[in-house]
Amino acid sequence: MKVGREKLKILAVSDMHGQLEPVHRLVAEHTPDLLLCCGDWGDPGEVLEEDLLSLQEQTYILTVFGNHDDRDLLARLRNRDGSPILLEQGELREVGGLHLAGISGIWAKSHRRPHYVTEEDVAAFVERLQGQPLEVLLTHGCPVGLADRTPRGTHGGKRCFLHAFRTLAPQVHLCGHLHLQQQYQTKSGQIVLNIGYTAAGDYALLWARAGTIALEFAGRWSP
Repeated sequence: MKVGREKLKILAVSDMHGQLEPVHRLVAEHTPDLLLCCGDWGDPGEVLEEDLLSLQEQTYILTVFGNHDDRDLLARLRNRDGSPILLEQGELREVGGLHLAGISGIWAKSHRRPHYVTEEDVAAFVERLQGQPLEVLLTHGCPVGLADRTPRGTHGGKRCFLHAFRTLAPQVHLCGHLHLQQQYQTKSGQIVLNIGYTAAGDYALLWARAGTIALEFAGRWSP
């Protein structure tokens, strides 16, 4: 990816569930260099390939998959430079000097469904990434106790994602799944941001430069 600016402007979204109009409007309004998604674009049949191709024409995309995604569609789509939009499990990707990695799926005790990942799976992905530079970690599931409240007030995070956050120590950990925007900041300045429910307009803007990343805005888009 070639970027003509000194800084990367990043738009982060999650959990559209087939409602991609907010993403199209946000991309048009903010013209990001990079679009990051924490999954749940929509189930097979809810998202058209043309919709994603239209976004690819405007910006570079990196995504993980959630429990409501057309994984085959995401796996075959490519950015303009030929790179896949879908981050492989435990893959490190460098974009404009920014190091990003992703862990897809939601926690479960088995592999009964293709979007299930176990504690052992996540531990293996983390081990693959450990010791490498990492500014941004993308997951669909959330670290337990950190930005993991559900709309009902319970905790919806999982220990395996907390292990990933603590071990890999990204500057920013972006997650979704719970449909409630919230954030947590450690004493050292690390941020866990649950992007929320982009189907209703939740999103975040970040800036990255020279191996550092900062959150500029997290909230809800209003037309």
